[in-house]
Amino acid sequence: MKSQVKIKDLKPGMEGVDLEVRLLSLEKPRKVKTYAGIEHIVLEGEVEDDTGRSQINFWDEKIDEIVEVGVNARIKILNSFITSFKGILQINVGRGSKIINLGE
Repeated sequence: MKSQVKIKDLKPGMEGVDLEVRLLSLEKPRKVKTYAGIEHIVLEGEVEDDTGRSQINFWDEKIDEIVEVGVNARIKILNSFITSFKGILQINVGRGSKIINLGE
């Protein structure tokens, strides 16, 4: 089993990243279009662990899952991927990711 990664150790391009974080905030879902012209719905938020904070994006079907969990919950995210947009590191939770609610 691979070890969990801390926010301070994240780098753009990382894949299959497992994290344990607290969900601090969620914005409103919005539609975005990829370079390939495919429409997705993304929900942005912010998470933290004991090493720092990061922006997080929940894609498409993962939005309902995280809304159900709610802000302030501790969550484990399995198989996320890391990108950088305008110099800001982002954790992405998509189709292949799993969200586990660890409670308060």
